[in-house]
Amino acid sequence: MNKSILIFILFSLLSAGCSTSRYSVAKPEAFKLGENFEAIKKKALSECEKITQREIIPITAPLAKRSQMQIDCIGLLYAGKPRKVELVFQDDQLDLIWILIPIEEKDEVIESMSKLYGEPSMVIDYGAIYLNVNAAVRNEPTEVLFASKRQVEAMLKTLAKAE
Repeated sequence: MNKSILIFILFSLLSAGCSTSRYSVAKPEAFKLGENFEAIKKKALSECEKITQREIIPITAPLAKRSQMQIDCIGLLYAGKPRKVELVFQDDQLDLIWILIPIEEKDEVIESMSKLYGEPSMVIDYGAIYLNVNAAVRNEPTEVLFASKRQVEAMLKTLAKAE
């Protein structure tokens, strides 16, 4: 076989492998839950095409006592495409990562998350919940959620009181 054809085939196979590995539904590594606003903002500046920040007044997040801030990240690569991501901070701690996805992609994202994390712990009106990794795929609006441990504990307490 011609050496240049062999190199082309090998390059094509390696490139195909790289493109599929870019389709990840894992929590974005750049955003560590629990980190402070300035550290995450610095990372967002290098990960996102554009960011905006805002203070939420009045505070609406259940764990926030002193402040609630949000960074909106446009263009973060998630599940193979650039997305809008909302990073929510309660008292200068990243507690929620919301990744907006079109409704047409929801089933594919759930399938991919189930392959990665196992079947959802529960599927309710809210969406598919993956308690083992503090994640969910929400039905309305369609978005992926990654939550801090303290946020999940608060959500579970609220659910237990509602029963």
